[in-house]
Amino acid sequence: MAAQNKQHLNLSSLFTELNRFGKAQDYEKALRTANKILKENPEEEKAFHYKVVCLIQLGRFDEALKLINRNPALSSNFTFERAYCQYRLNQVQEALSTLRNVTNPSNKVRELLGQVLYRLERYSECFDVYRDLMKNSTDDYEEERETNFGAVLAALSAENDPKADQYGLREESYELVYNSACYLLGKGDFTGAEEKLMKAEDICRKNFDHDEDTTEDEIDAELEIIRVQLGYVLQMQGKLDKAAKLYNQVLKQKPADAGMAAVASNNVVCLNKDQNLFDSKKKIRLATADGLQHKLTSAQQSAILLNQCLLHLHSNQSEQCRKLANRLQAERPASDVPQLILVAQLCKDKQMHKAEQYLQNHIAKKGDERSANILLTLAQIQLQQGNQADAAETLSSLGALSHKPGIVSTALSHKPGIVSTALSHKPDIISTALSHKPGIVSTALSHKPGIVSTARQCRAEITRIVRMLSLMFASDPFAGFGLGGSVRESGEARRSFRRAQQGCKMV
Repeated sequence: MAAQNKQHLNLSSLFTELNRFGKAQDYEKALRTANKILKENPEEEKAFHYKVVCLIQLGRFDEALKLINRNPALSSNFTFERAYCQYRLNQVQEALSTLRNVTNPSNKVRELLGQVLYRLERYSECFDVYRDLMKNSTDDYEEERETNFGAVLAALSAENDPKADQYGLREESYELVYNSACYLLGKGDFTGAEEKLMKAEDICRKNFDHDEDTTEDEIDAELEIIRVQLGYVLQMQGKLDKAAKLYNQVLKQKPADAGMAAVASNNVVCLNKDQNLFDSKKKIRLATADGLQHKLTSAQQSAILLNQCLLHLHSNQSEQCRKLANRLQAERPASDVPQLILVAQLCKDKQMHKAEQYLQNHIAKKGDERSANILLTLAQIQLQQGNQADAAETLSSLGALSHKPGIVSTALSHKPGIVSTALSHKPDIISTALSHKPGIVSTALSHKPGIVSTARQCRAEITRIVRMLSLMFASDPFAGFGLGGSVRESGEARRSFRRAQQGCKMV
């Protein structure tokens, strides 16, 4: 009996100590104390929970997850902790499966679910989760939750999803104003987005007016994401020098956010085009560093891959260009761009016949799905080689736009008899741009979201395709990737976790 009383007192003392270390956020000492309790009583569930919490707070997510998995009896109610560890270990799909198995999810589970869905770019589902949370939650985290919701709205706006237009955003913090700017970017309102970003920077600076301990460097670090996004907006409006100045200002500060540095670097590569290749090579290394797949959207990663491919093309690195173009083709099977890059590389290598054969094979595989872009490019190559009859046949297959003045004048300038006869049968080509200059390669792709520069007509030479593509495809830096979802994402998840800890505190 005396031994039992002594053990009980010792256990009570250890729990008191554990609680004290937990309140002081001294998780190393709390972990050691939890281990002492578990050594005496391996089945002590509260001590086990504390141990898991301490490991998570110390960033030892792999250990925490393994501990949960090794002890199913003790961790049967640890769904949130399991999913949180999976999320932080970038096992995002597994985290989703874990959370989906919860029958009556609490707010903390739904908040984490929102973060997971955002990371998976399932924005419509994420919207539903946050809308429900905002309707049914009242606590001290409403502003953070609304900021995250704003990031979701911005992402939906970039996808032209009508859900994004159902809600207005308050603008009481610079994060909320920033996300309003991202929303406007999704709508293509660059002037409005610029005004919002300037307002966001002003609010952010005013937040530090009375904080004498905050240095200018710390303020600049807080402003980095706003400046990168502002650089993008200026670039979209053709204010290239101002955009370059902002990007380089941020990169000079060596930002801690690797995803933001990647976006800024990628957009500098787009500004450089086929000039200043040495600088572009340095920047593309930053944009393709290890681990960025978890910090960038799939669209951003694809844009960076494209620009890396084009950089190899500009640098006369034929083999690397082909490898990346083939990889791009696997990732974007519906896009013409990888084929156009491969053809441009062949043309640059003076292998015009191979380029023509490649396009003909591609057209044969596509059948009725063949692209006007591809057909126009093939016709251009055929004309450059003096094969007017073949070019006339290709132009005749373009479809409904073949009566456009640009096509007709191109055709007539090379072989009036054959071409005009061929063109008289099938109507439709690609872009109204074709009606202005003969021999243009279409600029239809230039109106997709996330472009970094205004569209320009490509000249007749096939190798010029490369220069236009480098303008067309750049990352959309955090448009729909707002503070709520990127910079604040892990912070909000950590706050969710801190709230969850209340369930394991001892009295």
